[in-house]
Amino acid sequence: MGHEQQEQAAGPLRAVVYVRISDDPEGTERGVDRQEADCRAYATAHGWEVVAVFRENDTSAFKQRTITLPSGERVRRVIRPQFRAMLKHLTDGQAQVMIAYDLDRAVRDPRDLEDLIDAKVLGRFGVRSVTGSLRLDTDSDVAMARVLVAMANKSSADTARRVARAAKQQAIEGAWHGGRVPFGYRAESGVLVIDPVTGPMVAEAMQRVLAGESLYRIRKDWNERGVLTTHGCAWSDRTLKLMLRNPSIKGVREYRPILPDGTRSKTSLMQVQAAWPAIVDEDTWQQVSDVLDARKQARNFHTPGSGAAKRMYPFSGLIRCSTCGRAMLHRGNVYQCVQATRGGCNRSIRSAEVSKLVEEAVLATFEQITLNPTTRTRPNADVGARVGLTARLDADRERLARLDDDHYDGLIDKAMWVRQRARIAERIEATRREYAAAVPEHAGPGIDMTTVAAEWKGRAPLWKYQAANLILEAVLVHAHPADMMTAVPKRRNETVEAFHARRDAHRADVLARRVEFIWRA
Repeated sequence: MGHEQQEQAAGPLRAVVYVRISDDPEGTERGVDRQEADCRAYATAHGWEVVAVFRENDTSAFKQRTITLPSGERVRRVIRPQFRAMLKHLTDGQAQVMIAYDLDRAVRDPRDLEDLIDAKVLGRFGVRSVTGSLRLDTDSDVAMARVLVAMANKSSADTARRVARAAKQQAIEGAWHGGRVPFGYRAESGVLVIDPVTGPMVAEAMQRVLAGESLYRIRKDWNERGVLTTHGCAWSDRTLKLMLRNPSIKGVREYRPILPDGTRSKTSLMQVQAAWPAIVDEDTWQQVSDVLDARKQARNFHTPGSGAAKRMYPFSGLIRCSTCGRAMLHRGNVYQCVQATRGGCNRSIRSAEVSKLVEEAVLATFEQITLNPTTRTRPNADVGARVGLTARLDADRERLARLDDDHYDGLIDKAMWVRQRARIAERIEATRREYAAAVPEHAGPGIDMTTVAAEWKGRAPLWKYQAANLILEAVLVHAHPADMMTAVPKRRNETVEAFHARRDAHRADVLARRVEFIWRA
């Protein structure tokens, strides 16, 4: 039965619109807006009803990334979540026609085209484009689409190769590569010059670090003064550290090429004298880098209770990944599960949202304890056991340091270093948990649980952690629910206030399903 016969039998056909644009650095979405308008006009002209729009702004249909499948297999794929969601929508029979503006807006990767062809066979839907370049009704249409996608893919590959070669030549000449301007500079006629406002702030931050001031105090000061990053966001310890380590501020042009797996090299292939002026000299930059390295080493290798590592976040260590059980690390504005082993999960959750949820739950529990005080006892652990655990921690940390030295000296290869380091790190984490379980409650600052709710505000993060640890064993973070969207799209003609309210409600629902509290008995 053709589309016209279906339309006469069951009313207007239901259509979905797919729009995509590869590059939108300003985030205005004007390109996808124009595509959507043309696709809607095409649907109206054919008497079809648009029931869903799948938008992928600033998304490449050519660039591949290395991902790990649930089976553990590492593969190369073009990541397009909305394209996949559209295929499922059509395969489930929720629409009868897919409309795109043009063939290359829909697919530029042969694998994506084959997936679209398979979905069309299973879902029995029509495929149309405004320009007429995408039709999959007959074998000839399919063959032509395969040829055109192969040509478009080769064109993208050729362009990528020329861009990469031009970027390398720019690096050799020390020229600015374009893109986002480093903090402390501004672009004038394609050339970087020191910004009179932010440039001195970079030099000021360098001197504050050398004077012993923490990154926390510097970024807190900048955030209170309203200083924003080049992305227009508030500063975090991570973004501040990246800015201080950026070779650009010492007048050095760095070249880190794109690797075959699609990721950018973590080490520089070359460093040359840049064509722009330096904000700080080479010696100052190196001294700051050495200070940051020393602070990181002091945090990673410290004896329990020594105070060498200052706690910045009250719930770090309690927030754990539900899949692997590891403590999630606070990175930027998220808590993230980071594993050194291949195939390790990188689950993350917004730190502000989960911290607020945990704090509210902990305070509610302490308020109940205040109203109904009970005696909570916990047997003291054997002191000798804690001494043995401490000795085990020290021995493993020494092994870890020797392993790093052997790798840096070239005695072992990277694969051996990663494998052995992961094993020792896992053993250290297990010993830390045993040590924490062996410490009696009154070994802390003598916290009275009946007054925690009243004292909470204004207390240091370490005190809050110790108080929360009295009643909370862990906060497990599960994967994002498969039946819920990761992002809430803005509806047409929807007010900003209504969109924010709907988005916040959606995030709250997702958070409630992702976070699980494990309370102490």
